[in-house]
Amino acid sequence: MEVRWGFIGVGEVTRVKASPAGAFTQEGSRVVAATCSNVERARTYARTYGIPRVHSSAEDLCADREVNAVYVCTPHHLHADHVLMAIRAGKHVMCEKPMAASTAECVNMAEAADEAGVILAIAYYRRLYPVVARLKEIIESGRLGTLTTAQIVKHDYFVPRRETLVSDRRSQWRTALKQSGGGTLNEAGSHRIDLLFYLFGEAESVSGELDRFAAWYEGEDQASVTIRFRNRLIAQTDHSWCNRSPRDFFAVAGTAGQAIIENLEENRILLHLGSALEVIETAPRPSATHRALVEDFCQTLQKGTPLRCSGWDGLRSTQLIQLAYQAARERRTVDVPCGRARIQA
Repeated sequence: MEVRWGFIGVGEVTRVKASPAGAFTQEGSRVVAATCSNVERARTYARTYGIPRVHSSAEDLCADREVNAVYVCTPHHLHADHVLMAIRAGKHVMCEKPMAASTAECVNMAEAADEAGVILAIAYYRRLYPVVARLKEIIESGRLGTLTTAQIVKHDYFVPRRETLVSDRRSQWRTALKQSGGGTLNEAGSHRIDLLFYLFGEAESVSGELDRFAAWYEGEDQASVTIRFRNRLIAQTDHSWCNRSPRDFFAVAGTAGQAIIENLEENRILLHLGSALEVIETAPRPSATHRALVEDFCQTLQKGTPLRCSGWDGLRSTQLIQLAYQAARERRTVDVPCGRARIQA
């Protein structure tokens, strides 16, 4: 089966992380159509990447019989509408993260895909990093002993100038809660919270503290979240958009040692077992980060292999983030429902 992609949205992510020339060049996979809110911008994009057809609307693209898979890469608040539109048209879908603005929307999307018999993948591409795969092997081998704690530190600086956003309306949605769904926790934090689910299974409870130090926009620029997992591990996360010293740290500790990834975008693990230190080098991640996602998607369609991050996987991060926001507002620890039957919409 040839996977023939239609892009809904042609923003920055489709030029860097998920460009047709970098991420969608697998055998049996090609981009055949594109659309966005500005049809002239879509035409320019299509000329740049040799995409044969441009549609004036998402509805028209989903009705295109040549398209059998849709990549939804629009602002967060539009994900649910565009994904459901594609599913109703019988298309398989890969949706950008975070999956949607609410848990209820995520449930609707995942259920609709199941009922239609189509694939719904969520673009949490860090699950497919070689360094993360190696870390998962270490955890599952038992070398760390009984798992006790995990730490995430993701520091960055996102305080855009107001005048820049006035001239570039395509970026304004990130600063409005109704469109973005949140600040640093929802945007950068969702990737890393997804990794926690991938590595440790179901969460039990969550608490959090949110603040705004440098941000003039509506979302938080500092989020500290504590998650207790059902295997008793406690994860502490520190997400910042107000720190000018970038950091992307991920560590797991157990009764026998700890594994540290000093930079999640690199390919080295420091494995401490007692007083011994083992430095593990893995293959580097792809320069086009979505390439492994597209390969996984195509293999699921063409060979029937399990999807690495489904809609049901992706909704857990959105649900936990929404519960973390609730916990911060109410200044208490909130329980996390477990399993499909207990998902709270």
